[in-house]
Amino acid sequence: MNLNVGYRHPFLIGTHFSGGVGDNPRTLTELAMGQLSYNLRSRPEWWKYFQNQTTRAKWAEQAASRPFDVRVPSANASVELNQQQIEYVLDELGGYAALRDEVNGCQVSCFERIWESDTLFNSTMLSDFKEELRSLRELSKKRKEGYFITALIDPTLHPLVYDRTFVNNPSSKNPRTCPPPQATDIYTLSQKFCCLPTDLSVSPTGEAQLLSYINNLHPRHTKLYDLFAKTVTRFVPLFEHVLTDLHRNNPLPQRIPGPYRYTVWEEPEEPEHSDDEEGWSNYERVMLHWALNRPIKLPDIPRDGYRGELEYRRHIVNLKSKRLQVIFRVSEINLKPGDPTYFSPPYHVEGMRNEHIVACGRFYSCVENIDACEIQFRMAVTYPRGFEPGDSGATLRTWGLRDGDSCHQYVGSIPIRTGLSIVFPNIYQHRHTPFQLVDPKKEGRISVVSFLLVDPDIPRIPSTSNVTPQQKEWIREALDERLDERIPVELIDEIMEQVESVMSEEESLRYSEEMLRERTEFWKRNDNYHFCIPFDIWHGPQ
Repeated sequence: MNLNVGYRHPFLIGTHFSGGVGDNPRTLTELAMGQLSYNLRSRPEWWKYFQNQTTRAKWAEQAASRPFDVRVPSANASVELNQQQIEYVLDELGGYAALRDEVNGCQVSCFERIWESDTLFNSTMLSDFKEELRSLRELSKKRKEGYFITALIDPTLHPLVYDRTFVNNPSSKNPRTCPPPQATDIYTLSQKFCCLPTDLSVSPTGEAQLLSYINNLHPRHTKLYDLFAKTVTRFVPLFEHVLTDLHRNNPLPQRIPGPYRYTVWEEPEEPEHSDDEEGWSNYERVMLHWALNRPIKLPDIPRDGYRGELEYRRHIVNLKSKRLQVIFRVSEINLKPGDPTYFSPPYHVEGMRNEHIVACGRFYSCVENIDACEIQFRMAVTYPRGFEPGDSGATLRTWGLRDGDSCHQYVGSIPIRTGLSIVFPNIYQHRHTPFQLVDPKKEGRISVVSFLLVDPDIPRIPSTSNVTPQQKEWIREALDERLDERIPVELIDEIMEQVESVMSEEESLRYSEEMLRERTEFWKRNDNYHFCIPFDIWHGPQ
């Protein structure tokens, strides 16, 4: 398989590229403008009011009265927007209004390529989900991913294990074990495991139909299977929008292109004598202050303001009449009275290169008795262009980057609530902010249903369509139901021992724990080699 086709992904080794990988960095001003834009677009029915001059004036006044706190790799920056920048944000609301998908009730979220909706599910579907997940919770053995997290549907259980799992191949009469993929790099490609997606078809009108079982969800849960099919149907438009924005033929423009420039130079003079230690010490101190504070003209929006066409896309992705692969995961974060604050796993992407996950859908089916919690996003960026070597004062004030800082930017967050649906590209890392109970005397819960979309532009990977269920207990139940009750239990046990394609619960748990350790180690390396490449202000591309 050619691993370099398809959509952008976070599985490149960034140290192989001069100046890192990712998008061009946004200026601090642009990141603040993005915060303002999302703040306005989070208001109820904003698209009905943004053209009203009274409302516009009120929004402009509110924006001018406050600074915006922009998080950067080494600190936080306080950014104030001028009137022209505020007007730009207000003008471009027309583009965001044009992008809104009125039919499917979704819109651009906190940053480009992220889409959200609060209206995909009515109260009946939310209630059905709550009831079905309760039944899963009661049946589960409470296997924990962590201190607070319960996995109700866990794709790391009964995964594809290379050289162990049997895969049906049309070119072969008998199933064969799947060999590991050819290693192309050090760490992004697992030689041991791969999650098993479910194949589904999308009709010409957009309805999703599951073509195979969901790994670790017993087929007896017919109502939940039906709910998942309906849920994926509602998520298809969001995936289409995200993939459209991510498509290689749709480069998204930045509000503020171009480098900075100085308006005054007036560099401090060096000491007259080379052996004047006190003079050189003072000079270094004055030089540092001068470098960080000399007058600078930061890059800004175009003089004529917003030029329109924010909504323009050269290519529109259509997933209708397509066959897709989706990895399902359902997890709950539970807090009980007396539990400490919950801290999320660190920033991470989903899967490894084996799974080719291109976009992540999340449906928050239940958020109960939890204080303010957000899902945050971070993206890798390349070195900025157009700066003088060693000029950390300018790069810090322009892009929030100083020498040695990690090459990433924090691009926004979404407050989570019951009924929230989001889709984001897997080129962004994500995590939840810490949270605790609102009422410390009651339990609290966040239930998250995740749909991890395999890149639809590459050949299909092994799935539950060509891997029969590996759950030993499922096969045993089927035998008990179908075989004559006069057959001795010992004989059935002996038959089960001869079935090579299944895993016992204990074996599956061992694989899952090993897989989770592997993924945790991958997160660390993915930081080092992709999302946290140090900015070299002296030797990087200029």
